[in-house]
Order: sequence, then C-alpha cells, then structure tokens
Amino acid sequence: DDAIIVVNKPAGLIVHPARSHKSGTLVNALAWRFKHVSGGELSKVGEEFARPGIVHRLDKHTSGAIVSAKNDTAHWRLGKQFEMRRTDKRYLALVHGSPEKDVETIDLPLGKHPSVKEKYAVRFDETGKASLTIARVRERYLAPGGERYALVELELKTGRTHQIRVHLSYLGLPIVGDDMYGGKHTTERMLGGDADTMLLARQALHATTLGIRHPMTEQPMSFTAPVAADVRRAVELLRASTRAAGLEPRVDAPGTTIDAASAGL
Repeated sequence: DDAIIVVNKPAGLIVHPARSHKSGTLVNALAWRFKHVSGGELSKVGEEFARPGIVHRLDKHTSGAIVSAKNDTAHWRLGKQFEMRRTDKRYLALVHGSPEKDVETIDLPLGKHPSVKEKYAVRFDETGKASLTIARVRERYLAPGGERYALVELELKTGRTHQIRVHLSYLGLPIVGDDMYGGKHTTERMLGGDADTMLLARQALHATTLGIRHPMTEQPMSFTAPVAADVRRAVELLRASTRAAGLEPRVDAPGTTIDAASAGL
C-alpha cells in the first residue's frame, strides 16, 4: 500500500548495497519496481547508508518475509516496533539431528567470533549480548541412511546477527546447508531421492511469518511467505523416507503458530 511493501525475499538476494555489492540488491529491485511498474518510493530514512526503506534485514541466503517502508513516518514507527520487540517473527529451519526436547528456550549471549571476522559465536564474556530464541519442533525425520533431521519453528525474541544459525549450531543442530556453522550441503539422494543433484547448498532457513501493526493505522497484520522450492522439496523427501520407515514425522510442539498450508508445506 502507500506505507509499506512486504516481499518474499529469495535466497541469494542481498538486502541493501554494500562496498562489494552496489547493485542487484533488494533495495535496487524495489527502487526499479516503484519507478517503472507501480509508482511510489522507499523512505529516505537510511539513505545515507544506501539502505533507504530498510527496517530489518535477512541474511543473503535466508529467504522469506521482509517489510520495507515507503515513507519516513512508516519507517520510524516500524523501526520502533522492531526495537521494542513488538513484532512476531517466526522462521522455519531444517536441521541436522533430532532436538532433545519438542520445545527449547535458547538463552545464550552472542557476539563477534573471536577469530573469524564474518562469524558470530556464543560469548559468555563482556562482548556477549543477550539473545533469546524459542525453538519448537514441527516434524522429525529419518533419512534412508539413518541420519536424523528435524523441521523446527523458531520464534525470535531478540534479533542478533546470525542468531538462529549460531544458537542451533551451539546445540548440535546445525541448519542443513549452513557450512559456516557446521551444516552440510545436501543432495536429493541423501534425503531419499534418486538423483545426486545438489539440493541445499545454502542454509535451509526461511522467515516464514511476520506479524506487525500497520504503521499508519495500528491494525494488526500477519504475513506468511511460502517456503522456497528447495526447502519444500527437502521436506517432501524426508517425509516420504520417514513414513517408509513406519514413522510419522509430524510433531507440532505446543506454541507453534505457522500454518503449514499457507507456508506451502
């Protein structure tokens, strides 16, 4: 509408320009769309940092729902909602292993990795910032080779960089495809398919639902972004493999809110 735009960001798309990426970002795409297709513009907030309209971010290889502001008032009001943690952000992740509990509160401080510049880590020293994630198991899987996997719904109570990826890795549940934090690139055959085609060479993490209040009307709004095709295919293969072993994958731990049909699952 005139105040906001919500898109389902594909994996591989950077949110805003940086020193090594001046074009081909979400900001560039939105600016082009407004100029040539729909009219409108991004807010001027953040323009000096080449991120006009950008209220929150997703990692390059994380897909899913992201909202941008189309005027300054909307930007400031949305920004306040994120700052005050009044938004509802739910993610789906496909992880290696099987969580011990159906519901896990992960309360571990995060900070810069001590030796690798682009990474983050659990830090119990003065550099660690409070970080809280609630993980709820949606489905548990058994792959043909005996490997365990799980589909986990994640509720962010804080929004630290790489929060979900580091928290899950620390618990021994790295996200499939996330080689930075211990996940493995995965082929179709590894999950029960017939081909050796690479299926997930990026983290299987999707920002599935985003709940906000409209910045101009205060109306509660909830957006669900269907999962990307690679994650959906991986889930389909793992469900089939699990059922072939005589097991039912579905768990749906208490407190899950993502509607599977709306998410394309």
